[in-house]
Amino acid sequence: MRPSLNRRTATVATLLVAASLVLAACGTGRTATTHTTKGIGSIASVPVRTAHTRLGTVAYRVFGSGPALVMIMGYAGTMEVWDPRFVDDLAEHFRVTILDNAELGHTQALPAPLTIDAMADQTSAVISALGLGRPNVLGWSMGSMIAEALAVLHPSQVRRLVLCAAFPSTGTVARPSQSEIDALTSGNPQKTAAALFPSDRGVAYSAYVADSSTYPSAPLASAATVAAQARAVTQWWAGTDPAGKEAAKISASTLIADGIVDRIDPLSNSRTLLKLISGARLVLFPDAGHAFLFQDPTTVAFAIRSFLTGAPKPVSTSVIRKEFLAGQARVTAAGKIWFARLKALHRGDTSTQVAEMDEQFANTLTQLDEQLLSSGAGRLGAAVTTFVNAYENLADDILATSATTQSTSAALKAAFAKDGAAVKAATSTLRHALGLPPAHTTQ
Repeated sequence: MRPSLNRRTATVATLLVAASLVLAACGTGRTATTHTTKGIGSIASVPVRTAHTRLGTVAYRVFGSGPALVMIMGYAGTMEVWDPRFVDDLAEHFRVTILDNAELGHTQALPAPLTIDAMADQTSAVISALGLGRPNVLGWSMGSMIAEALAVLHPSQVRRLVLCAAFPSTGTVARPSQSEIDALTSGNPQKTAAALFPSDRGVAYSAYVADSSTYPSAPLASAATVAAQARAVTQWWAGTDPAGKEAAKISASTLIADGIVDRIDPLSNSRTLLKLISGARLVLFPDAGHAFLFQDPTTVAFAIRSFLTGAPKPVSTSVIRKEFLAGQARVTAAGKIWFARLKALHRGDTSTQVAEMDEQFANTLTQLDEQLLSSGAGRLGAAVTTFVNAYENLADDILATSATTQSTSAALKAAFAKDGAAVKAATSTLRHALGLPPAHTTQ
């Protein structure tokens, strides 16, 4: 059961003050009141299915439409670790399949000793059982090792490859400290946040936790499964994994991505892979850690989509102007609804209920970000990028409200003030670039 607002000692008054800063920043005083929302549902609400493969039963979820994209989770993670915002963004353009690795959830165990190659074979079996043909494949952390092995062992099943926070298998890999590895399964939110997110992005971590809470509860990996995965990862790092030693044979077009301040996976590993895989591309995200794809999900999802399907063709300024104004109207209306719901909160309301409410508003911001990025903004690129980054941070603040406690409410209020000011400045700059007059923000 999720704790109630009363039990979490969150102060609604603080949230309302923060919310008023959001409304002012977004210019919600004198714009239209009609609204729409994202409206495509979420991976978090999709039921778990099971595929009966040549290597046993595998649990998975599938969501979205378009070319197939298979996403492989990292160390000790179930599929409920994927940030719904990140998956949902990709699902607007791809039919996304996420799955549980061996001996997680309802996925069958593999014969001991567990290896990266064996998990790659099981992923191959899922692709065959579901009739996915030659999907795009994305792996994160340990999942990137599985994705690499899949591309070596089953090249006909990988169209394009995305390796996020990836490790080579050279025997000279830059390894994380044991304390950082242990932090991932410690159950201590502070330690986990420090390992995955930069120290100045604590609100982004809270937003990720709140967004992920919208999945139904699922059992964590057992100690035995975590230990088996750890041995498989160590074999990979040592350069003794058979497929890992053959990375130079990867023929699929490959994107390597990571956060610049990744504490678990030093950037030297990405640069080593870049040299090993012919024609690979490298993209790095500033002020981002090991969980960079959950920290700035819309921006990262757009970069991945551009790699998989090609960068969007630029549209005219008049089209961008029209989309921007329509998006701002949606933000206005959604912000007013969110504010009204905050005012109506009751002591018995749970953090899950608040998270769902926050998600509706945050999705409206994300929808505008995605539309602007998809416009192929051309000469407006710098103004659009600044605006999107500001909106991403503000969406994090909104999602973090459901995780707010008395001890963290002051920090969240400060984040709202800082990020609200950034949104106001970025909006002004973009409106000027679009030839629009300054926005009216009087409440």
